[in-house]
Amino acid sequence: MKKTGVVKTAFSISTALSLLIGIFILFNVKTIPQYTRIIDTGKQILELVLEMELKENSYLLYHRKDAVDDLKDKISKLRKLLSTYEKSTFAEKQAEFFRLADWEEAINLYDRLFDQFVLYHQAVEKNIAEIRNLEKSILAVIFSKMNPERGIIALQEIRIHEKGYLLYRNYPEPPDERSFQDKRKEAVSNLLMWAQKDKRIEELMDKDNQLFSEIINNYESQDNTLLALKREGGKIRNIAEKFLEEGNKRLYITFRRCTFLCTVLLIMWLITATAIVATSVADKLGTKDKG
Repeated sequence: MKKTGVVKTAFSISTALSLLIGIFILFNVKTIPQYTRIIDTGKQILELVLEMELKENSYLLYHRKDAVDDLKDKISKLRKLLSTYEKSTFAEKQAEFFRLADWEEAINLYDRLFDQFVLYHQAVEKNIAEIRNLEKSILAVIFSKMNPERGIIALQEIRIHEKGYLLYRNYPEPPDERSFQDKRKEAVSNLLMWAQKDKRIEELMDKDNQLFSEIINNYESQDNTLLALKREGGKIRNIAEKFLEEGNKRLYITFRRCTFLCTVLLIMWLITATAIVATSVADKLGTKDKG
């Protein structure tokens, strides 16, 4: 009877411990949706950042005007995602870790930088259009003079060196070769020399030089803005990676904790079951001996 009492006590203790462990497991399982939400948020941010980069390239390389509206739409989705996450209970507990204020600042700065980038890009397009219109006036004056061929060749050289600068401005210049800007200046000098102090050509080329200087300044500002844009995009991407890293880390810890608790539960019941079986067998053997 003593053995039976011990088994009953062990069974009661195991049951109580099982309930306690079960509560711990349930508590951990209930946190899983929070961590999966963090991972989903990180994935959504990454997808939006990648789409934003594609829209940047689409606008820059192919001059697609709809890319501007599409990118603005992606920024709005990022803001909405931030707003939704900020309202969650989990975000309040982890506000210091995720630094949501930095995220908001990066999004706002990215938005403003993209507006600047578009303005510089439009300014360059406007300058190029003005140079093309001005070229018609220059050609008209050249054709009005004797032997216009040299003037046309000089003007073509000017445009070739301008295009060379625009196409290769971000590439390192060969050490033994003059820059496209210097070559353009020489071509301008050749045109003015051919014009023989024709005031019309001089005035038109002054305007042309001024427009080209504006193009250079606007391109430099555009390139600098693009670098800053990439930098802020990188910050947003880092936040997304932080979400993914933290979510996966917490999920892993929860999984390991639940695995450990389930293992403890299994071992405990195996020991209890073994004790019950052993006691039952011992009781039967004892009964046979008495008989």
